[in-house]
Amino acid sequence: MKKAMRLVLEDEDLLELMRVLMDDDAEGALAFLKTHLKGKARDLLEGG
Repeated sequence: MKKAMRLVLEDEDLLELMRVLMDDDAEGALAFLKTHLKGKARDLLEGG
């Protein structure tokens, strides 16, 4: 089953995401995902 997740970012978070993508920063990418998606993904898996 497909589930959708919406991610709303402030300007500074969007800039951080772009920096991570442009620099191929694996550690920064992991930190970004943990900060912005961890709780949302868990909620979806638990039936949200």
